[in-house]
Amino acid sequence: MGRVTRNSMRGRIQDTTAQLKRRYRSALKDDDMQRAFDELWPAWSSEQGAMINAGILSPLDLLLLTAAADNRKEIAELRRVVQKISEMVRELREIKA
Repeated sequence: MGRVTRNSMRGRIQDTTAQLKRRYRSALKDDDMQRAFDELWPAWSSEQGAMINAGILSPLDLLLLTAAADNRKEIAELRRVVQKISEMVRELREIKA
C-alpha cells in the first residue's frame, strides 16, 4: 500500500504551483513576465525533493526560495559568459594593436 500523501508537503507544493499557474500567471499582463514565470517550472520541478526536505517553510516560501536560487545560478552563468566575452575582446584588442 502507498504512503498517505494527504496534506503532504509534496501535495501542498504541487497544489500551490497549480494555483499559481492557473491564477497568477494568467493575471500577468506582460508577455515577458509570463515567459519568465514559465522558466521557473523546471527549477521547481527538479528541486521538489529539496523543498520537501526543508519542511519548515510554507510551499509558497519554498517556491520563492527555489526561484531565487535558480536566478542566482543564471546570474552566475551570465557572469561567466560576460567574463569570457571580455577576455575575447581584450585578446582581439591586443592582436589589433
